[in-house]
Amino acid sequence: MLSPARLARRRAGLACLVAAPILLTAATAVDPALGDVDFAEAIAADPSAARLHTLLLHWCWVLFVPGLLALLAPIRRRGRVLATIAWPAAALGLATFAGLTLSDYFGLAVLDVADVAAFERVEEQVAQYGWLAAGWQVPGLLGWAAALLLTPLAAARAGQVGWWYPATAVPGFALYLLFAIEEPPLSLAGPVLLTAANAVLAARLWSRPQAEAGEEGFAAFRRTVGVVCLIGAPLALAAGMATLPGGAFHIAGGFAADPGAAQASAFFLHLAWLLFIPAVVEVTGRLTGRGWRLGQAAGALALIGLLHFNGLMIGDYAGLATEQVLDPVRAEAVTARLGEYASLSLGVALPGMAGALLGLILVPVAAARAGLVRWPVPVLAGVGVAAFLALTVGRVPGLVAPLLLLAAYGLLARALATGARTPAAGSGAEPALDSGRSGGAEPAPTLDSGRSGGAEAVQQAG
Repeated sequence: MLSPARLARRRAGLACLVAAPILLTAATAVDPALGDVDFAEAIAADPSAARLHTLLLHWCWVLFVPGLLALLAPIRRRGRVLATIAWPAAALGLATFAGLTLSDYFGLAVLDVADVAAFERVEEQVAQYGWLAAGWQVPGLLGWAAALLLTPLAAARAGQVGWWYPATAVPGFALYLLFAIEEPPLSLAGPVLLTAANAVLAARLWSRPQAEAGEEGFAAFRRTVGVVCLIGAPLALAAGMATLPGGAFHIAGGFAADPGAAQASAFFLHLAWLLFIPAVVEVTGRLTGRGWRLGQAAGALALIGLLHFNGLMIGDYAGLATEQVLDPVRAEAVTARLGEYASLSLGVALPGMAGALLGLILVPVAAARAGLVRWPVPVLAGVGVAAFLALTVGRVPGLVAPLLLLAAYGLLARALATGARTPAAGSGAEPALDSGRSGGAEPAPTLDSGRSGGAEAVQQAG
């Protein structure tokens, strides 16, 4: 039987798997730019509906990530080839695609303070950013499609679900892909079918007995990816800090002062928060014994936070475009208008920043509580997060945070790589205090590039 930690983790994933297509249905229903209409004119005519659509769509793809990862988690040998593609596609590609949807907020702000002609000029400027195309839209679109198409097939091939599930979920996604921007009811057919398929699946799997699986096959692949990301995330953060627009000890007053650095830094910061996702998923997945509730809560907080936070970096590209296209007064007005959008600040930015940074502290705390690493590890992580908040004032002081996080998460990586295990719940065993010390035991993007995620996005990618 599954441990309480893994059972709670699976049920949380199943709940996300049901909630995600419900939000997709709602997002499609309120979209003001469906049918044969001009996108800019349609969202300018009903900005409230456009903001609600963007918020729901973003949360939809965010929740699909833990849902799909939960379906893939039990796979070991059968289905591992498909799972090896689908897992990073969901954890990295779909997470990137969720961030692309936030670009609509910036387009709406431009329309609020300027006009359609200015919006189109900003779009044309954004289309020239190679970092955005290669680092966001291409992996985002590919990962989005691969995750939603291959995960049901991998789960069925592994025998975790019946073949009825991919026979309904895959056509549901295909219908959305083809008709996402058509008028209802055609645009709603895919989301409704996905909702029905995922609801039935969750009901069948909710209480189904499942044995604990070993560490072979696909599980070993996930652990390897987790270890690599534990090291890669702080290194990407260091690259983002080293390329901040400005100088060694100051940050430029605007993105346009150093456009190349602004684009590079935004990509590396996005990559850093993105790589932390598989890292914390793998760490908290091993906290099944003592303190497992703290581990699962910390993992959920970090996961949802990071899924929001990495996407916020797309604002740097939109900010750069507005500075390059609009006059300074209107560019500042766009930034001010963004701050007035409660759905962005309270629905994305606040849970993103608070969840990500607090989660990156609590995950090592939970690992230390469980005995996976020693207590200096969460201390290093906490000081690293504090340094990120206080010392991101230039390229040199900005490197303090990633170096501290590299030390903390590097020790977590060593604990995972050596196969460190935590004491079983209720065993009374002392935690392995030497874990982590001596090895222990165990194409042209536009501002609306992520708007509907369906046929329009694919056409833009082409």
